[in-house]
Amino acid sequence: MGESVYFIRKNEIEDTFKIAEILVNDKDEYVQKAVGSWIREAGKRSEEKLKKFLNKYATEMPRITLRYAIEKFDKETREYYLSLKSRN
Repeated sequence: MGESVYFIRKNEIEDTFKIAEILVNDKDEYVQKAVGSWIREAGKRSEEKLKKFLNKYATEMPRITLRYAIEKFDKETREYYLSLKSRN
């Protein structure tokens, strides 16, 4: 799973989001946390890509993944994404 961190460090975040798409609904808590962390870190390079990913998957991803992904956003943005999750 360290491959995704490698891509982020090299500023190659497309692969990170592709891996996250594959694992976004994984049932393992450790995978859920890892995916959330990866996309959060990739989002530091491109907040636009992170938001695009979240707009597509926030309603279906596990809550823990979403919480990890949005933890660096401002309060208003975090609440927005959490509200998308609670609608489903």
